[in-house]
Amino acid sequence: MKGKPVYRISKVDTRIYVKGFSGVLVYKAMYAILIALGVFVGLYLLTSPFIALLVVPLLLVALYRLNKLQQTLGPDGYQKRQIARQLPAFISIKQEIKQLF
Repeated sequence: MKGKPVYRISKVDTRIYVKGFSGVLVYKAMYAILIALGVFVGLYLLTSPFIALLVVPLLLVALYRLNKLQQTLGPDGYQKRQIARQLPAFISIKQEIKQLF
């Protein structure tokens, strides 16, 4: 088997990739689009179409923020940041002080 190269797979990437988003951010983008669509339809039926069009810039701002999160942190960094927010701000370690005297 001297002539055949051996390829080893160290990690398989199982993330979902949709239009520049990956991982958890795909679901965040999907939820933002669905909520914006629901609010748009609700406002369109209850008020005028011009008021309902105010939802579109809000959707674009939400997608822009998610895109910036994807570019700066990535899906792994975003999950680490979410976990870090749940941790306490400081951890105090109480240990008995042993004196030499």
